[in-house]
Amino acid sequence: MNQDSESIAQANVAWGNIVAETLYESGISQVFFSPGSRSTPLVLGFEQHPKINCTPILDERSAAFIALGFSKRTSIPCAVLCTSGSAPTHWFPAITEASHSGVPILFLSADRPPELQDCGAGQTINQINLFGNFVRLFKQIEIPEISEQKFLSLHSDLIKAIRLSTGKNPGPVQLNFPFREPFIPENYPEFKKNRNTLQDNSNTDLSDYESIISTIQNEIKNSKYPIIIAGQFAPAEALISWLEKESIPVICDSLSSLRETNFENRILRYEHLLRDSEFSVNACPDLILTLGPLPTSKTLRRWISQTKASRIVIEPRGCKVDPLPSPSMEFDLPFSQLSQIKFPGINKEWGNHWFVHEKNIEKKLTQFFDSKSFLFEAKISRILSQHIAENSIIHIANSMPMRDVEWFWQASEKVRILEGNRGVNGIDGTLGSALGLAHLANNPCFLLTGELAFLHDSNALLFSDFFQGSLTVFIINNQGGGIFEYLPVSKEPEFEKCFATPQNCNFQSLCAAHDIKYRELKSWDQLIEIVKNPISRGIQVIEIKTDRKTDRAIREEILQIKTTN
Repeated sequence: MNQDSESIAQANVAWGNIVAETLYESGISQVFFSPGSRSTPLVLGFEQHPKINCTPILDERSAAFIALGFSKRTSIPCAVLCTSGSAPTHWFPAITEASHSGVPILFLSADRPPELQDCGAGQTINQINLFGNFVRLFKQIEIPEISEQKFLSLHSDLIKAIRLSTGKNPGPVQLNFPFREPFIPENYPEFKKNRNTLQDNSNTDLSDYESIISTIQNEIKNSKYPIIIAGQFAPAEALISWLEKESIPVICDSLSSLRETNFENRILRYEHLLRDSEFSVNACPDLILTLGPLPTSKTLRRWISQTKASRIVIEPRGCKVDPLPSPSMEFDLPFSQLSQIKFPGINKEWGNHWFVHEKNIEKKLTQFFDSKSFLFEAKISRILSQHIAENSIIHIANSMPMRDVEWFWQASEKVRILEGNRGVNGIDGTLGSALGLAHLANNPCFLLTGELAFLHDSNALLFSDFFQGSLTVFIINNQGGGIFEYLPVSKEPEFEKCFATPQNCNFQSLCAAHDIKYRELKSWDQLIEIVKNPISRGIQVIEIKTDRKTDRAIREEILQIKTTN
């Protein structure tokens, strides 16, 4: 190796060491990477760092979603690394989800140097700003050099990226690393650790928010019939002052932590209540205070639009989350400041009107589900809500599983953690996200998914050899996309082929190929047994076969239950 080549290789390795050390000193100790040559300096830097977990995942798309789930659970960004060319394009679905969900992740893409761009070099595409405004920052990193100034510049770029990823509006960032060959030197260089890492600049004086709080207070001072809509990210502890003192109905998102508390104010049966025309008219509010994004329920959104209530939306990330056409006032305020807002004039009977009807619907639902012994889709989420152990984590796939949880999940005080990819509401990465949530977790973890969402992400099973934790996957196999049964096109002759798209997959064989435990469920008693006795480690898949047409008919029957009859 000549001296020029040796200098290039030494600079590459120094780059990898600096990146690894800076990330670790900033609190990042988990890296997921997909194999490739161009990323060698970074892979070696992470793998040789004694306190960084460097985990290989063959498929870049799965790696990104596993990182998404992991960062959700830990609330700490992890890093995702891949080689150049088409490899980083597979991150795109996870990056869009992380961007809309506010999940901090560092995406580190290796790249060819400038002289190999736009000349037909292999595994080379234009990676500059590859993800547009879906990332909080794109940074083109300089070509590695053995230079104290360059080392400090790289360190500064990394710190800035981490700050933006974890800031007020958290989300993904992309750092693009061009490397020249060779990647491995004959003699490894030493480098100085720079410990000028992240500073906590999050302390903000209450006076910074006094004007916003005063404005909101002025808007709600005359409200007698308010409703709060607690979005997915509004923490239960931020609402305690209202829940303990005020008779305010709080409509809970399907993933709201309030579903797992003992406050009677929480309203879970709003889908039923608002489908009841008599109740929905008599329960019309004069103020709707929404905390973060709205729940998925079209019934709720339609009802909000039909009311003449004043609407206030609070979103701490400073982004727009109100899709409704009716006017609203939007405020950028941390949820931690909600206790400063007071409701001085609430009608004492207002909340009771909601709470009584909520309990009535809940009682009727229990009677309905108890009366049905055969397997059908809607009852699965109900049983999970009743029997999953305290402090467990459950990831819920989009489409019908998410709606079943929204409609039928029973209130609890077990403080289970409900998760889902609600940023863009796709089925992308369902299994990978669940594996990421469960990886290195001490809690029992579960995934509720349809068979299409599972198959769409089945490559994530390649992670099973490196997975450390426990995950029980419940696959509802109703031979197609159940949510499409609710569309007008379901009556057309093209429906089965073009929309329902049933798949012919032997899930037992698929699991056997990955050495994963499999079981087909035959009764509700078996489901309860599995839920109460989750595996302590590894992955198991439970297939539950139902009939798609019957599932829809039963849901329609359940949703016709009214509080006023």
